[in-house]
Amino acid sequence: MNASPLFPPAWFAAGVVTDESAVDFARLALGAPNRPLRHWLWSAFRDWSEEREQLTPEECRAAYQLGEAEADQNLGTAIMCHVVLRKTCPSDVRDAARRNERTAVRRAAR
Repeated sequence: MNASPLFPPAWFAAGVVTDESAVDFARLALGAPNRPLRHWLWSAFRDWSEEREQLTPEECRAAYQLGEAEADQNLGTAIMCHVVLRKTCPSDVRDAARRNERTAVRRAAR
């Protein structure tokens, strides 16, 4: 399926949302129409991240790239910083973050 009014295809491809979780968040969003889209995206990202005791290097890479590609720069920066601050963040992702144009991402990578 992988179609959702809330989540772009990249979120499914990264494994951050599934068809099931997208349906759950769509139901929640219908009950709170005044919440912005970024609220639901961030909630889904945090749920996904917190469900894992540790992100694998592959999950870190996928989530960091998702943040880089996110049209909402604030949301993307928050995702990237969250990933970089994880103990399991691989060195190649931290290195990329140290060179990133976003000040907050570079600071988180230090």
